[in-house]
Amino acid sequence: MARLTSEMKMGYYPTAKEALREICLFLGVEKEKGGEKKVYLLDPCCGEGEAIRFVANRLWSRHFTKVLTYGIEADGERFLKASEILDKVLHGSIFDSRINPLSSFGLLWLNPPYASEGGERVEMKFLKHSIKWLCEGGVLVFIIPEFVLSRERDRLWISMNFENVRVYRFPREEYPAFKQVVLFARKGKGSVEISPPPYPHIEDQDEFDWRYVIPLTEGPGVFQSGKGVSPEEIEKYRPLFMREVRKLIGSRDGFCLKPLLPLRKGHLVALLTAGILDGKVETSDGRFILVKGFSDRITTTWTDEESGKEITRNTYSVGVRVMEDGGRWYDIR
Repeated sequence: MARLTSEMKMGYYPTAKEALREICLFLGVEKEKGGEKKVYLLDPCCGEGEAIRFVANRLWSRHFTKVLTYGIEADGERFLKASEILDKVLHGSIFDSRINPLSSFGLLWLNPPYASEGGERVEMKFLKHSIKWLCEGGVLVFIIPEFVLSRERDRLWISMNFENVRVYRFPREEYPAFKQVVLFARKGKGSVEISPPPYPHIEDQDEFDWRYVIPLTEGPGVFQSGKGVSPEEIEKYRPLFMREVRKLIGSRDGFCLKPLLPLRKGHLVALLTAGILDGKVETSDGRFILVKGFSDRITTTWTDEESGKEITRNTYSVGVRVMEDGGRWYDIR
């Protein structure tokens, strides 16, 4: 996974504007019917956020429908830039991200790292992991090198999970740089065979009566990253954090946030573990005890049903250590 994260950070190839303009000609949005549903777009490898923001602007200018943009980015500098122009952005890997409910997005825009790992294309790993966030009937825009679709097993997997699949080369002026293609599809149980390369250039298509209409959804209720943040990164993110805080409380000095509801036991444990509370507690009979939060690493290993590979994941369990003045101590989990 460390190598894959490195590929995500270094293999950064922003989509050219001419290609973006051509791709947007293929996209439309479902008409609003009232209620809470809107157009939600997800880019799990969003870079600086310019591609998915471009798409959102084009959709709004044609349909005057509110479009919400969500992204995930592994690189810290690009994450900060994307945070300035997208509605919500996570810093980290898509493989550590939590998005619930599943099937929250009407469009999955996927321009993943171009690499091979363990005999499998990284592009397909990203697609297989992120398909769960696309709603049934949702639209996929998959930007990859053309040779990736030379593998019959990958074309077969796509055809089994998507329908109405069309593939085009990038515009003639852009194609030679990375020999990229864009695959359009709609999530569903398809059965049509996908032909291998070569494919026609996208600008040669001039009939758009069959545009890929992005369905409306209710969007995600949970959009979180499992990636930890280093002290160096905290300093980088401080301006972004302060801007978000001021949105809630207004720009004034000396503020203090108070919880709306009483803290539960889990909240107190988290505050103790983080060192925010000093842990000195006076008992009813006048004695003092010390309460210190702690965390233990728990290693879990299981076998992935799809790949047959053994996967190991580390998680953390928090608890409270109580130390009495007589020297006795015990843990509460």
